[in-house]
Amino acid sequence: MVTKRSAALILKSLAFAAVAALLPTGMASASDPSQVVTKQSVGVQMFEWTWNSLAKECTTNLGPAGYDWVEVSPPQEHIVGTEWWIHYQPTSYKIESKLGTRAEFSSMVETCGKAGVAIIVDAVINHMAASATDGWAGTKHGKYDYPGLYNYDDFHHCNSSTGEITDWNDLTEIQECELLGLSDLNTSRASVQAKIVAYLKDLLSLGVKGFRVDAAKHIAVDDLKQIVDAMPSDTSFLFEVYDGPAMPSLYREFGNTFGFKWARLVPGMFEDAGVLAGEASPAVLELLEPADGTIAMVTNHDTERDKSTLSYKDKVKFELANMFMLSIPYGKPMIYSGYAFADRDAGPKLQGNGKTADAACPATASAATVGKVAHGNFVCSHRWAGITGMIQWRDTVGAAAPAAYYVKGNAYGFSRGTLGFVLFNTGPTKFTGSVKTKLPAGNYCNVAVTGKQAAKVACAASARVVVAKDGIAKLNLPAWSAVAISKASKLK
Repeated sequence: MVTKRSAALILKSLAFAAVAALLPTGMASASDPSQVVTKQSVGVQMFEWTWNSLAKECTTNLGPAGYDWVEVSPPQEHIVGTEWWIHYQPTSYKIESKLGTRAEFSSMVETCGKAGVAIIVDAVINHMAASATDGWAGTKHGKYDYPGLYNYDDFHHCNSSTGEITDWNDLTEIQECELLGLSDLNTSRASVQAKIVAYLKDLLSLGVKGFRVDAAKHIAVDDLKQIVDAMPSDTSFLFEVYDGPAMPSLYREFGNTFGFKWARLVPGMFEDAGVLAGEASPAVLELLEPADGTIAMVTNHDTERDKSTLSYKDKVKFELANMFMLSIPYGKPMIYSGYAFADRDAGPKLQGNGKTADAACPATASAATVGKVAHGNFVCSHRWAGITGMIQWRDTVGAAAPAAYYVKGNAYGFSRGTLGFVLFNTGPTKFTGSVKTKLPAGNYCNVAVTGKQAAKVACAASARVVVAKDGIAKLNLPAWSAVAISKASKLK
């Protein structure tokens, strides 16, 4: 748990972890330079976006903003319903869903690729649907009977009283019993692995560059590794593995795991004034996963609903947390962009035909206006100025190490070599002070306010930062705000 005296050492230790991650390790699969998910790339989970909406967004916003990859929702056929989780109950491996057709999916992947954005698919391969209902595309099936795909012998049938997981400390139950009644595939069978691999390779043939493996901790490490080994080496894998008997470190030997410890740590750093500017306790460091092989995130579709992490509902604190994640050399960052909701099960708005409605972002998507987004409409946090500005800032500073830390009151900042400087004011009062930036003298634009700064585009006077010959900048930051300047945002 982060306390009032907790964040300075966190950042310094993260910088150390980033350097250590450059040393040789056994995780060749997670650090293959030919993969699209790397320490310098920035991804975004576009939860429940339709394929047509994504194609447009890649061209107009995601590509220009500097996003390198997008995690899309599961594209396979699923059960019928209005809840978001129907997409996690496959009825076949046809690329037909409420989010679009196979042709629309293929077109989206191609369009996004042309915009410089790679596609990572959320792959549901641990299980099939929980009950015998028709699929979205009309596929009929039974509880353990998927004609032409799987039959009774292709599933685990465990000895627990309900057939479901009852003891979450028992690894065998976790990986061979049913999760919430979902028909658990026996992934140790060669025939099952072959069908999963065929599904994944079908997606690769459409231009997909990698996969988030849903419920990966429920798949035995050896089984999952055999599936991964059957794929091209440049395929990125992101595994959903929480702490417990299924240890994330074992999965990181051949892929990446999501940083759930990191995500749960972040709220404590931003919920109270001045926490980020505190002095650290070494015990905090034990909560962090290794930087190499970890997908750093502030939230995802599950954690924003179980309230274990920050979410769009935290408004500016959510934006600042994402900006902080982008400012530090820890892990492989992924932004999250979903829709507004009150009911945790509710899906986004639908068309009259039952398909998910195309996304319509607010005219000016921002943390300040997010409270006006109606339930079921998309929040579009990936467009927020502070986040897009920090993507440009991160790209500019590259691998430069953090230095010249500034810690005073609620203010906390640092430089990244001589390429960039960032300072956060995590408190309810204005910050005024003179701060050493290590940047060359000149006028800069604060991309934490303006968003990505294009060349030759005017910078509002209120967003301008003057750095003197000695590298000092006189700063005036409103409550709960930040300043981020870099070589790329220096005004001509």
